[in-house]
Amino acid sequence: MSDIQLYLVEATKNKDAARQIAQETAAKLERKEIHLLALVESIGDYINNEDSNLRSHSLGFLADTLESLSLRVLSLQHRLLLTEFILSRIQDDSEGTASCARALMALEKMGKWDPSTVQKIVSTIIESTHPLKQFKLQGDRYAILQLLDLLLAKYRKPVHERAEGDFSFIASFSSYFEGEKDPRNLMIVFSVVLVPMTEWNLGPSTQDMFELVFNYFPITFKPPPGDPFGITAQDLKDRLRSCVASTADFAPYSFPALLDKLDSSSMNTKRDVLQALVSCIGNYEPRTVSLYSVTLWDALKFEILNVQEADLADSALEALALVAQRLPIASEGALNAYLKPIVKECNEHLEDAPTKQSEAAGKILQGISKASPEVADYFVKGVLPPLLTLFNGSESITRRRGLVEVVNQLLEAINSVSAQWQVRDEDGIIKSDRATSHALKAFVPDLLNLLLQAVVSAPKSEVSFRLFSLQGLELMLKIRQLLTAAETERILDACSDIVISEIDTHSDEIKARAISTIIAAARQHPRTASEKILPALVAQLPDNPEPGIFTYEASLEVLAKLTVEPSLADTIIVRLKNKLNTAKRQNAPRSYVLALLTAFLYIFTNGSPARDESGLRLSYFSDIIQPLLEEAIGLSQPEDASLSSEISVDLIGRISTFILREQTPHTQNQVYTTVKRVFDSLQARAVTPESEAQQMSGSKLGVIAAMYLHAAFRSSIYQDEVPEHLLSTLIEIVLESDNTAQVHNAALRHLTLTINKSVPPASLEDVMARVKPGLLDLSSVGTAADVEVVLAIAKGLVISGKNSKLATRILSRLLELLTSQDHGRIVADGLGRLMSPDDLLTKENHCNISGLYKQRTYNQCYTAITSASRTADGPSKQNYLVALSGILRGLSYEIVKPSLPEISVLLLQCLDLKDLNQQRVKASALVTIEAVLLHDPDIFKEHASSLITRLLASSEAASNHEQVRAGALRCLKLLPTQFKQETVIPHRRHVVRKLLLPLDDRKRSVRAEAVRCRAAWLTLDQEDDEEG
Repeated sequence: MSDIQLYLVEATKNKDAARQIAQETAAKLERKEIHLLALVESIGDYINNEDSNLRSHSLGFLADTLESLSLRVLSLQHRLLLTEFILSRIQDDSEGTASCARALMALEKMGKWDPSTVQKIVSTIIESTHPLKQFKLQGDRYAILQLLDLLLAKYRKPVHERAEGDFSFIASFSSYFEGEKDPRNLMIVFSVVLVPMTEWNLGPSTQDMFELVFNYFPITFKPPPGDPFGITAQDLKDRLRSCVASTADFAPYSFPALLDKLDSSSMNTKRDVLQALVSCIGNYEPRTVSLYSVTLWDALKFEILNVQEADLADSALEALALVAQRLPIASEGALNAYLKPIVKECNEHLEDAPTKQSEAAGKILQGISKASPEVADYFVKGVLPPLLTLFNGSESITRRRGLVEVVNQLLEAINSVSAQWQVRDEDGIIKSDRATSHALKAFVPDLLNLLLQAVVSAPKSEVSFRLFSLQGLELMLKIRQLLTAAETERILDACSDIVISEIDTHSDEIKARAISTIIAAARQHPRTASEKILPALVAQLPDNPEPGIFTYEASLEVLAKLTVEPSLADTIIVRLKNKLNTAKRQNAPRSYVLALLTAFLYIFTNGSPARDESGLRLSYFSDIIQPLLEEAIGLSQPEDASLSSEISVDLIGRISTFILREQTPHTQNQVYTTVKRVFDSLQARAVTPESEAQQMSGSKLGVIAAMYLHAAFRSSIYQDEVPEHLLSTLIEIVLESDNTAQVHNAALRHLTLTINKSVPPASLEDVMARVKPGLLDLSSVGTAADVEVVLAIAKGLVISGKNSKLATRILSRLLELLTSQDHGRIVADGLGRLMSPDDLLTKENHCNISGLYKQRTYNQCYTAITSASRTADGPSKQNYLVALSGILRGLSYEIVKPSLPEISVLLLQCLDLKDLNQQRVKASALVTIEAVLLHDPDIFKEHASSLITRLLASSEAASNHEQVRAGALRCLKLLPTQFKQETVIPHRRHVVRKLLLPLDDRKRSVRAEAVRCRAAWLTLDQEDDEEG
């Protein structure tokens, strides 16, 4: 049998086998075992057969063969002859047209067509296969559409020349695609017709072309489950929207049609309409948009004034703002004609303020004002005069508050467009600046008086009114060159009075806004702020306040926050330094000294102190922080004992880390030589409030100080490659029993830092064998402190991600200790700390942090825990649960997800722990359970009954902490929506009854969760009734 005969036999039974035959035929052509002419002749008897299937399959054989040919097998002459042959088949017979289209595309891959061939192909397709819907099979239509898409993508000019002036051809082209319904095909149809819509003169077919695509609006397609093509409704909507917005010639049809569909009761249809309008307004010519601007306003305003959905109102406002942005390009008169009815409508609604419509009017003014400075000026002139009249004529605080809110919205919009005030030439030189000539300038005195009067004179109980007024003052300050220095002084006076004088219960929010306003003033007028506000605030800081008096806190907070303005930061730092020195000399209360140190910490972490090339200016450390540190730990003679406390050293240490860590290696080496004696003072003790409270002989403050210094330094500062003496000293301190808790923890954290930064992982075993033999293999572990040392070393090694062999061995030995009666609980708590974040162990502090250490460590730990816990006794089982819960606390859901089927039972068992000391374990387990219920609820499907029982038990106040009770109720709330109804309905009545207890919980957060939880279960009840 010939190849064509074999192909025809298989074509109806096995398409893959048929395609294989065509590939073998193509291989013969390439080897020249057969000639092209012979191939064409072999199918000649079949393409004219009366059987339509034979005709179609024979052309399919030709298409499959051509698709399998290498690109350079056929000559140009051969390709032209085949093209003519295929086009003649399309003209003579509609059977096999899809195969002909495939064959033509295969020929095009072998070489480009000339313009005349392109025009002949497109004419043949449109004229001989019209309409497309005559082909019943989606695959046939898809192949033809692919060919047309290829022609219009790669040969636009020849196709355009074919269509130019031939309105009959354009009409046929427009109607060719009518009736297509398949989403795959429609994606191509929208792409194909977009080209003529954008580039051709459609003439009499303009409306037909618009209706061709608009008939599909709105798209309601929902992809079937497991759709292999991945086409979404949004894909179709995007392409359809591009077509509708492609040419301004569609405006007479698109705007009326879209606005008509805006009346739909479907919110999704409204969304599609508004998105399409935004696209049309943005793409149509401005002159065209101007013809419909007022019509658009009349239609769209109702979506904002009578809000149904917030996102619909936002989209409508976006469209209106875009109209205002486009109209100035058309003409100034067009913009004024559009804005005039908007001002009129908004003013009418403001007369009734406060109402929902007046709020919407303010939103309209704000949104459209952001279009351009010209629009903002028009609204200011049209809205502010009547608004000021309304404000002055009203005695109602409620109405005044509503009007101030509108003023703020206008101010915010003006601040937004102020970036467009400057006009620059090609060289970037400013040609003009509206900062001194915009419309708002004329209203500054009235607005300033209005807002200041509201802040100063309104009753203190009118918190929201005063807050809005302060916000208005802040916005005025933010607008460039709007206020003079004298006007800024008036605002600063009012704000400083609030910060300094107001101490009633309503003042927290007001003070926060006043502070924000002061900061805005400092940014626009730093000199005025420095001269006016700083002296007033500093004057509120006493030299030696009475114990228990904290009136200075508000002023200190403002001073610290004002350092975000670089021009004020240095002045404030110097003032606070002087205050701190005075406080020490006069034996001020320790709380006051700590407050000043806390202010310094805020300044260096959140403010804008001076910087040089290497980071924060080093003189901050050498002139201010280093003397304080040395005095606090007893390396210099203290003026008093106020700095001699663990919390003081902790604050100073944190500041030191922040200043020093950015310095260059050379600078750090220089600093290390000046602070080396801090590292030499680790064993020195000093009496502190903490040591007295814990009945210890003193605190080793140098341990805390050295930890923070080491955190800032690079490992290269040490002369020895490995600081073994430091390691030995830190281990010795950890093993001592007469250190305070903070010193003990600081020694452990410092040990972890040293292991991570200064000990090469490959030599860690040898180093520790010299420092403390037998420690890493746990053979010399005799006390809980020994275990803590091993855990600290393990953390430093594990997070580096290096020497995984040693890390795995240490972790395995620690996991084995979970069964120890003496050390099991210590190890369980310590394993949790392995994953917990530490603000010193960061890349900013030059630590070695592996991105995968959490995954590696968790995989080893959970595997061992799940395996060993199955046969563990009671105490050991608790240790495994504590360890697992602690480890989970520091992990993201993505890391935990693969292991959830194995650990789900252990998570439930965590909820059975009764000891009040294990509340953190239950809280951590509940966080993970909540995440599982949100993302993978089927994991708990088999345990639904026991999960509900445990969650209800965990929500009881008698034996559970507030955090646990609230977490249990959050999980319980998810069950009605995350589990199938047949799973949860049997438990409904029991759960609703048991939830009566949390509703009366003494903690508000628990009661709130109980209300939401019970509502979820009651909704389930209603759904069941409806189904019944």
